[in-house]
Amino acid sequence: MKRVAAWACLALLVVVGVAPGVNAEEAQQDPVAVTLTGISPVSLGESDTLTVSGRIANTGLSDLTTVSVRLTLSASPLADRRAIRQASRGEPPPDSLPLYDTALAVTDLLAPGITEEFRIAVPTANLPVAAPGVYVVGAEVVGYGPAGFVILGSDQVLIPYVPADIAPIGVTWLWPMATWPGQAPDGVLQGDLIPREISDGGRLHAILDVGATSPGVSWVVDPQLLQVVDDMSDGYLVEKGGEIRPGTAAQAAADWQERVRTTLGPRDTEGSRADPRVRPLLALPYADIDADAVARAGLDSDVIRAATSAGPLMRGQVDRDPDGTIAWPSGGQLDPVALDLLASTGVTAVVVRERALPLAVDPGYTPTGYSDVGSSAGPVRALIIDSGLLASLTMPQASQSQVLAARQRFLAELAYVALDGGPAGRTLVASAGSTRWDPNPRLLRALLASLRSTTWTRLIPVDQLLAAPATTEVRTVAAYDEKSQSRELGSGYMERIVTAGTTLDALRGVVANPIAITTPVNAALLRAESSAWRTRPQAGTSLIEVTQQTIDTDISQLYVVPREAITLSGDRGLVPVTVANDFDQPVVIGVSLQGNPSARLDAAPISDIRIEPGRKASLEVDVRIVGSEPLPVSVQLIDAEGRAYGEPIVVELRTTAYARAALWFAVAAAALLVILVVFDIVRRARARQGRAPA
Repeated sequence: MKRVAAWACLALLVVVGVAPGVNAEEAQQDPVAVTLTGISPVSLGESDTLTVSGRIANTGLSDLTTVSVRLTLSASPLADRRAIRQASRGEPPPDSLPLYDTALAVTDLLAPGITEEFRIAVPTANLPVAAPGVYVVGAEVVGYGPAGFVILGSDQVLIPYVPADIAPIGVTWLWPMATWPGQAPDGVLQGDLIPREISDGGRLHAILDVGATSPGVSWVVDPQLLQVVDDMSDGYLVEKGGEIRPGTAAQAAADWQERVRTTLGPRDTEGSRADPRVRPLLALPYADIDADAVARAGLDSDVIRAATSAGPLMRGQVDRDPDGTIAWPSGGQLDPVALDLLASTGVTAVVVRERALPLAVDPGYTPTGYSDVGSSAGPVRALIIDSGLLASLTMPQASQSQVLAARQRFLAELAYVALDGGPAGRTLVASAGSTRWDPNPRLLRALLASLRSTTWTRLIPVDQLLAAPATTEVRTVAAYDEKSQSRELGSGYMERIVTAGTTLDALRGVVANPIAITTPVNAALLRAESSAWRTRPQAGTSLIEVTQQTIDTDISQLYVVPREAITLSGDRGLVPVTVANDFDQPVVIGVSLQGNPSARLDAAPISDIRIEPGRKASLEVDVRIVGSEPLPVSVQLIDAEGRAYGEPIVVELRTTAYARAALWFAVAAAALLVILVVFDIVRRARARQGRAPA
């Protein structure tokens, strides 16, 4: 009613003018702030009594007198879900009517800065609700101010009016738990974000706390989160500001871990094992990997490893198998390449936004919240987050009135679908847009309590939705365009991961038992590929750098011992090379030499050299050198496949062969010169003797 009040004030000002001492801009603003803090019941029935409570505050500079509050109500149900969205933004419906019979006198004088509370109750039978649907109920304040008797302010909220005899609408509420996986290969946490999130008052602590008391929600959990908390529970280290120090949340981690196992693990009843599917549980691929970016970088094996390891890791943490592995693209869109790859690993479901799968033909109602999408490995069930429910969960939630508005928007969206004439048995998917959501626990509790109290809603576990028959509505797959790609982890970011992986492959190719070394590094690289770093790329880059340093440190334990320049006595000879193995296990390595320029050195590589742990091996490489100038030679370790291992060292190679050759050439030239001189002397002497008799 803010626009109505503004127009009323404007009309009065035109007639009587602005009161002395009142600014024209102030006169056109609502002098009273109205805040709705409660509405009961959350959904109206035929025999209910509507109770609206709130507070009013004089935010102007003038006294207000004879102040009262009355309810307003839209004359008809909202026409569509777009109208619901507009009303939730505060836009009053065009047919909003004041309910004069509900007027409540609040105070004779409301001075500037003073706040008063109100509560109005009216039976549904006294409300002009013409038909079932979503209505807009409001509270407007009237009284005398500088402009006379006017509407001083208003607020509004949505409320469904639903008869008890309609078919209930199903809600599958996906309840994700994931984090920003900043953990180095050695287990050190990069910052204290995870400890804060699982501690009392933290984001993950609240999500677990609310979900544990709500058996109707369907859990979607990143096994990496459970793994890192398990690591923390018996002590951990944190790197912050360049300093590594002991963590202080080990007990909080142990408590949180125990709560997870109690909530999600199998149940025992009188000594017998209960059905472990009491709590629907789906696993995300390890670290909620950004499959779109990783597949585009050519790291298909990483996507496969993240998806296939999720189930066993989950089983190890909660002592039960998850109901499946589900992918949750960070942007809510479908990349066909990544989808094919995920489907080949056994991922049978994916969570998307409505825009990823638009309806080919509008059926005139809201269809059920899933659809099957084709892939190279067969159909994949797409769970489609309802846009209206998503918008409700992302509304402001900082205050009691904001929580009220978000709750009523959520219920209004469901009520509209339940009454839109579509087929019975439909189910909508409710969830936040990200696996790392940060909801207000008060809103979550209010919503779950509301769903339990209404007869026309019911919570449907996700496994039922996954097992349901295919839908009849036809949807198309929206193009995965450049804009969608731009939201992925960047190409430069992924290139650093590719480089780290290539370096790690070299290490894997030389040590006898690489698993102990490569497993923690591979896990850290998967964590660096998490979609979480889309919003925190700098933290992701730091994790890559720490992981690369770990790889470089490991690589440096096998190296060529530097040496001074080497001089050969001829153009062929043996170049001595010493290789040191500081690993605690044997290695098999080779050596190759490369001249600069390469045409001046001919050297066959040596391979399959076994070096025991903590030992050195002295090798001799047969070479042939061309030219007399000193030659820089790179000595490079290689694995069994000839790939470079570590950084080469450069040694200067010299030869004395060409110096001796030059000496003999000079001697021969001198001898030849002597012979020529002697020959010339003899020839001249004979010539003189021939001329003498004449």
